[in-house]
This record gives sequence, structure tokens and C-alpha cells, in this order.
Amino acid sequence: MSVIRDKNGATPTDGSGLLVSCMVAILTVLMLSSTIGPAIVKPMLLDGSLISNGRFAFVYDAYETVGNDKSPSVVGIGSSILMAGMNGTCMQEESEIENARFYNFAMSGGKPYSEMIQIPALIDSNPDVVMVEVGPNSLYGWDENSSFYDAVLEYNEFRFQLMSMGMSSDHFGDWYTILDEIDQQWVDSDQFGRTDAWSEYTRDAIEEYLRREIDDATSALGMDSYSYVPPAGSDDWDDYLSEPNWRTSKFDVMRPEEIRDYLDEKMPSKSRQPIYNPPAINTQNHRALDYMIHELLNASIEVVLVGIPHHPWVNAYLEPGQLDGMNSTYEKYESLEGVTSLQMYWEEWPSEAYSDRNHLDAEGRGVFCKRVTPIIDAILKGSDPLSVEINPDVYEIPIEAGPNIESCVGSGLEFVEDAGIVSIEAEDYTHCLNGLWQGKDSHWEFGSETPGYGGDGYVVANPDVKVKMGDTTDGPRLSYNITFSSSGNYTIWLRMSAPNGGSDSVHVGFNGLPITYGYGASTRTGDIWTWQNSSCSVCSDRIQLDVFVPSEGQHQLHIWMREDGARIDSIIMTNITGFNPDNT
Repeated sequence: MSVIRDKNGATPTDGSGLLVSCMVAILTVLMLSSTIGPAIVKPMLLDGSLISNGRFAFVYDAYETVGNDKSPSVVGIGSSILMAGMNGTCMQEESEIENARFYNFAMSGGKPYSEMIQIPALIDSNPDVVMVEVGPNSLYGWDENSSFYDAVLEYNEFRFQLMSMGMSSDHFGDWYTILDEIDQQWVDSDQFGRTDAWSEYTRDAIEEYLRREIDDATSALGMDSYSYVPPAGSDDWDDYLSEPNWRTSKFDVMRPEEIRDYLDEKMPSKSRQPIYNPPAINTQNHRALDYMIHELLNASIEVVLVGIPHHPWVNAYLEPGQLDGMNSTYEKYESLEGVTSLQMYWEEWPSEAYSDRNHLDAEGRGVFCKRVTPIIDAILKGSDPLSVEINPDVYEIPIEAGPNIESCVGSGLEFVEDAGIVSIEAEDYTHCLNGLWQGKDSHWEFGSETPGYGGDGYVVANPDVKVKMGDTTDGPRLSYNITFSSSGNYTIWLRMSAPNGGSDSVHVGFNGLPITYGYGASTRTGDIWTWQNSSCSVCSDRIQLDVFVPSEGQHQLHIWMREDGARIDSIIMTNITGFNPDNT
């Protein structure tokens, strides 16, 4: 206990200090000789008074709740990535299973090695389905030569001691033999050891208790804090188990170019770290994951391996094959009866779904909810989860109108790559946005006055009053949803014209990332329609409009107005070398 001093920093000479010391001593004896200790310490662990994150202390009380819910139950465990992605309340509302409960028990820093210790308690709570997060960050290993070795040991010491002190003797299992010898010492295997572990928090808890009673002050976190957990059994407890507190989105207040700058700064070093270089076998996390899966299957609990995609631009910083270890891990388990592989990592979700490079935000949780719940429902119904067809609309994130932004109505059409070619009439845009051109009336309109167009007409940036926005995505936007059957490099061709022989330009982007900053894509041929496939058609340093499609499935092509007056008739994307649209 810290020495009690008066307001001038001196040690009191009266009896007040002695009185407080006596109170602490008496309470300590009581807490060590009965169940009073955990009764006082537990709430202070949860509210953050004694540890940095109350979530580290909530699991055993949480599993008691699961065991008593008398409903079809689904539990998700993993790292902060799953914690940020899973909104159990949304999944309960989305589920077709009556009274189904979805619990989010993932936590910051969680990995199979640290979470396997809770498996016996999880099994005793008798859930129907357990979702186990498996991403590139779930499979790394470590030894004394690892640069992060000390940090891992410190985390393991804290987690294992805290978990084991609240553990029932029945939950001491085979996971202990999987622990490295250096970590086994932190596990209290008998009642004496657990009592001793509780005593380490007792003195701090007494000080906090007296501070609250005498000074009306507290070290507890606010109820909205990311690290706060409400008292077990309280009115807020049940809701919290499905919907924990989440961090504010970092990317929501950043423009696409700012997000790109952020990733340019962070990802080169991150890409070389173990979290993006997962081995295929034989790490501490692999051994723990194997234990978890087989223990759950032996208890007749369905297992869903969940991979959550990182921000769509992240994989561009990785080398080909860098995540093969993760892919191999999924392949090892997906053939086991009772295991469903829900590997979504290679799906490309909208940039707006992310709080940072690897965590989802509120919009991303909405995508996760609608993407994952039908799979869980199929498992609970006893049907084949692989037969579930996911509506492509689940990946759409509605854009809310603000004071300077208005949405506009598109065709809703989906375009499909066929034999290496995507052919689009520009006026058939899937959806659009009027942009953030403050004080300007610029917008995309349908046009048919300039002859020579294909289809029903073209789109034109009106009114033509010589407005130029430069390198920004604030301009009115056209978006085209495209489904690709093959990944790889694609070239974009635009059939354009401009009034008065000008060089009115647009910005072109893919999955939210502009690729034409500097010049834009333009034409100098006036009212004559011509195909363009580069940024700055008359510059010596022209850049071809190439994009990389990272995976099969749906992606988005974007056109932003850079200068008003530009006209676009048709768009082609192709992976065919030497392609000439004039011959098509």
C-alpha cells in the first residue's frame, strides 16, 4: 500500500494514518480467510480499477451466463479483430433461429495460445456453435530470439495468472501440457495458489474501496470506455456479452488519400512482422488451435473457423504467397466433420467498413452480421452451410447524406467480367454521389446531344463553368459494381470527349483508391469520342490506367469528376495483353 501523506506531502503524526492502516489490515485478513476477497475484487477488475482492461477478467462469469441461457447459443472467441467485428445483438436480430443468443468473448491480444485455457469452461457452458478466429495474426510463434519475446511472456504471465485464479478445479485440463515450460509457472493449479493470486489484488482493492468510501473518488473507467465491463449479473451485463464497447473509428474522419498515406507509413514494417508471415505448422498457436478444435468437436460442439478481411489495400503491401501458412491451416481443418471454414480474409470489403488497417467499424460490423449470420443459422438448422447463397447486397454500405453531400440514384446494375473483359455503358452506373464541391452545382447528368455515342447516351459533368478540383475525391462520383471471375492486373479504357477542344478530366479509382492523382484521365480531341487508357494523354510521363484485382468476386470501379465538362460514353476493363478497344 502507498504511504498515506497529508496535503503537504508529510506523513501524518496523528492517529488517522494508523486508523486507516488498521482498517486495511483487518479487511485483508477477512478477504484472505473467506470469499469476501473475490466478491470485492472481481467488480474492480471488471471496471478497470485494478487492471488495464476489465475484459481480461470476465470470461468465467460470462460462461456461467451462457450455461444458464436455455437458448441456442453461439460464442465467438479470438483477438480484438473479432471483438471489433462481431455485433452479437445485430446477429440475434438477423438470425432466423428463435431466441438464438450470440456472444462476443474475443479480446485484445487474444490468440489460440492464450485463449485455449478457457476451453474447458466454454465446453461446460454447452454452446451450440463456437466461432474461432483464425487470421494471419493467430498463427505466429516465438522463441528467445524473437524481438517481441519479452512482450509475449509479459502478456502470457498476466493472462494465465488472472485466468487461473478464477478457474474451477474442474477446468484444469490438457491445455497445461501445451504451454511452454516458462508459462506453466504462471498457472495456479491448486486452491492455495489461487488464494495467493487473489491476495495480490487484495491490497489494491482495499485501497480503492476506502478511496471510494472516504474520498468519494474512484479509479474505475467510464461506462463507455473500451476497457470497461459492467458488473456480472447487472442490468447491463447481458447486453454487454453480445455487444461490448468498441473504439471510435480512426478511418471515418480520414479521406482516401489520408488512409493511403497512413498505410504507406505503417504497412512496410508491419508486413515484415510475424502477424503477416504465419507459418503453416508447429508454432505455439498451431498446437493450441489444434487442441481447441478437437476438444470442442469431442464435446459435439460445432466449430466455425472465422477469417476476417483486413482493409482492402493491405494485401498490396504483401508479397505473393506470404499468407500461404494461413491458407494451409484452413485446409488442414476444413475437411473435419463438425468444422465449417468461413475464410473471408480474401474477400474485399469496402474501405468504409474499417476503423483501421485490420479492425472493422460500425459499418463493417453490419457487413459481418449479414455475411456471417446466415452461415450460423444453417449450422443451427442442421443444413449445409456451404450451400448458403450470400446476397451481394450485404457488402453495400449506405452512404448517409450530410450538410454538404447528397446521394443520387443509380441503376443498381451489376457488371460481370467475361473472358477477361468488362464492358460498361457509363450511363448505367450502379450508384452515385453528388460530392463535396462546396458552393458548386456540379453533378453528373445523362447526355445525348453529342453524336457518336454508344448505348442510350453518355454521362457529362455539368454545368461546364471551368471548375477544377485537382487531386481529391470530393468531386461527384460514379460507381460500378463488377464481379470478376479471375484476379490479376486489368487495364481501364475510357471512351471520352470534351467540349471546345478542352482537356476536361476525371479521376479513376478502384475499391475506393484513386489511381490518377497528378493529371487525371482526359482527352484533347474535343467533341470526337476517343478511347483513353492513361493519365495525362499528352504527357511524357503518362501512366497507364492499370489496377490489380486481388480476388474473385465483387469489386468497385469509381469515376470522380476532376473538371466539369468531361463526357464519358463507355468503359472497358480487360486483362488481355495488347487489347485495342477500337477493334471491339
